[in-house]
Amino acid sequence: MSERPPVRSATDALLEASALWILGDSPPGFLVDAAVEATVAGLDSPALHELAGMSDADSPWDLREALGRALVELDASVPDPRDPATLQLALRELAAQFLHERISIRELVDRARSVIDEGAGTPHEAEALLAAGEALDAGRITAHQAQLDALDWAAGLTRA
Repeated sequence: MSERPPVRSATDALLEASALWILGDSPPGFLVDAAVEATVAGLDSPALHELAGMSDADSPWDLREALGRALVELDASVPDPRDPATLQLALRELAAQFLHERISIRELVDRARSVIDEGAGTPHEAEALLAAGEALDAGRITAHQAQLDALDWAAGLTRA
């Protein structure tokens, strides 16, 4: 029997979704979904409720403003795109999306590549995932093996 990954707190899930959105590789719907899930989990904040009611059609500026107010009301701060910790949060969100079957292996690898600043180098936490993606691209492994490798990566990252 396989272990279930630890359950993230609603605030952690919202912060991780926020980091991925702020780094520019998440559609607004993922951020709004995280706000809905946080509300359902019991977080109570007027700005969080507002964010949960928004959609892809709302302007990024309005989403960012609502997110900022919601995080302040929840005693958290908006992830800073220049802070390496934001990348770690974003990678954890990608792992959670993959484990919950919201994104495919290809989307996982492509999104991880897009949020990693090539000039800063590959963070240790992403090496195994990117290696599996490169092997898949080169035809050295099957999509099934890449899926298994990504599952191991995601499960390990969510336990960290």
